[in-house]
Amino acid sequence: MSDNDIVGEVIEAIAQSDNMDASEVDFILADYIDPVVLEKLENMDDGIWEFTFRVSDHQVRLTHGGTIFIDGMKYKACSGKQK
Repeated sequence: MSDNDIVGEVIEAIAQSDNMDASEVDFILADYIDPVVLEKLENMDDGIWEFTFRVSDHQVRLTHGGTIFIDGMKYKACSGKQK
């Protein structure tokens, strides 16, 4: 899995929550959070964690198992971190 998978998954999840295609989003994720933080979390092998942040008018929550929640609604488990 490339390091940018989690970033793409988050953008896709937000877009889907707005009934849009990921190519149609009108925000830059890096304006809200450093993508490196997401990549480091995704690559953590140990521990149980949750990470919550805001993007535009959405609350995004990621879990150690790779699940993405947008505004409290489960989007899906990220492709590389199913546990």
